[in-house]
Amino acid sequence: MDIDGTSLRNLEIEKSLEDEIFTIIQTGSLTAGKNADKAANSTEDQLVDTTEPLQINSKRSRRLQNKQRRRQEKASPRIQNFLELPTELLQEILGYLRPSDVFSISQLNRATNNYVQKNEKAIARDIIGRRYWVLSHCFPLPKFLKEVDEQSRVALSHPRREKMTEVHKKPYQHIKPPDSRYICTCSSCLLNWNNLNICLDLAHWQWNLNHKEPIPVLPRGSNPAWNADLIGKHATIVEKAMSSQLTYAAILEKHLNTITGTLLRQTRFPTRNPMHRHNKAVPPPKAVHPILLYRISETDAAKEDDEYLERQGKESYELPFSRDNYYNNSMLAYLPNRRWSKERHEWLYYASGGHERDLEWTRKWFLPASTPSSAYESTCKTI
Repeated sequence: MDIDGTSLRNLEIEKSLEDEIFTIIQTGSLTAGKNADKAANSTEDQLVDTTEPLQINSKRSRRLQNKQRRRQEKASPRIQNFLELPTELLQEILGYLRPSDVFSISQLNRATNNYVQKNEKAIARDIIGRRYWVLSHCFPLPKFLKEVDEQSRVALSHPRREKMTEVHKKPYQHIKPPDSRYICTCSSCLLNWNNLNICLDLAHWQWNLNHKEPIPVLPRGSNPAWNADLIGKHATIVEKAMSSQLTYAAILEKHLNTITGTLLRQTRFPTRNPMHRHNKAVPPPKAVHPILLYRISETDAAKEDDEYLERQGKESYELPFSRDNYYNNSMLAYLPNRRWSKERHEWLYYASGGHERDLEWTRKWFLPASTPSSAYESTCKTI
């Protein structure tokens, strides 16, 4: 039998395939079985991590730890005292308080007292601008004589002028006259001095006015020791206010409390209607209720500022020459140095610049420009 080349090659391939052995593996079931075995082994033999950080105890490690702690403290400082706040922030906080509150805070310790004294002008400026803007324009401060120029001093001490101003130097029973050696005696400064002393004296007698207790009457020409001490204390406070803005703000706070209490007196201290002998109530007198003035309410009083005084009200032109004037309706809200403009419907304040105008007028009339320099120098020497 003849066999060609192609058939011979096929026989060889079949023979080689018969010699090889093939193995069939099911991959899916085998993989699942291996995972199950691993899960069983992991549950049976769990590894426990028993490693612990090494206790580093060396000088170098302590230095590094201290350095890192200092960096963290600098990065996030913890404020333990309100004095550690930024100066601008602390000043803004104190500017919302009342002057009496600032005085109370300054008595906490020496550091707080030093801070308040150092920043007194800025704190008082914020308080006055926020709470007592109206009162600061009605009650300006008098000036020290050392702030006045030399020519104005000579003119103020002129004998003819001193004779003209004797009426202002006569002491009132409720006001101590200013010391002309230290305080300017121009007309504006004298008026400002009297007004601030009246604020303190009026605040002193509020209890009597609220409870309808008569104020002690002083015989004409007499000055008891208790009255001399009282007006002396008031004069000392005003002198301190001339150099301490916070004390000046405290005077304005007192006067605001006086005005608010006076306007709300009939609601806070209602009068009892007297009974007739036949047990019939006597009708109250027909009078204008003072609460209508400035349309004040308890909400305005709770704000503790003088914003409600910007409303239309009564003008104050008369100076109370004695304590008897405290009972008048004109003293319900004593606010001098301003007038109501009907055209503009707002208050106009005219106290600003009065000191300079008075000095100019005094120099014009009591120190003529034609006075020779020698005569001026001789006048200075006599003074």
